[in-house]
Amino acid sequence: MNDKILLALFMGMLSGDGWLSIKTKKAGYKSYSVEFCNTELQIVTKFRDLFFKIFNVQGNIHPRKRPNRKEIFQFSSYFKESFFRLSKLGFPIGVKRDVLKILDFIKSGSKEEKLAFLFGLYLTDGCLKKDSLIYFHLGSKTFLREVAELISELSGSKKIVKTYVQREKFYSYQLGLNKEETRMILSARIA
Repeated sequence: MNDKILLALFMGMLSGDGWLSIKTKKAGYKSYSVEFCNTELQIVTKFRDLFFKIFNVQGNIHPRKRPNRKEIFQFSSYFKESFFRLSKLGFPIGVKRDVLKILDFIKSGSKEEKLAFLFGLYLTDGCLKKDSLIYFHLGSKTFLREVAELISELSGSKKIVKTYVQREKFYSYQLGLNKEETRMILSARIA
């Protein structure tokens, strides 16, 4: 498989459930990490395997039990070169909700790279509803609008992002796809 397609898939997953983090230790040393969490071990394992294929470095997966919630699995890698390579591509460091954007190399990439990115995002922040359509539900309106524009570019149909208010104070945003768009993204399944 093409390295650019693997990187696009990886970036879609990282955009959904991953982040870059800098932590300062007691002695003043900094650690740079690539992190990823999901409640599905299979998804986290896929992310770890992609990370290895792209950076040739192993990361670790640790389960975390949470009271009254599903167990979550967290991938971590403290390989500085991967952290800096991802941040140089334009991926934000720290909280990404308000600053996350689709990276330029995805926007200017081939149709296959764009679909791989969308499939990676589907694996983390998308769901297939009973009506067999994909829905993306995110906390970042700006990012979801860019996703809608990317899908519109590929399908030719205009997409609308809907706004929801949760517990009367938290905003979240949803993008629903039609059958053709759903089929297009699911056809990009990457082994």
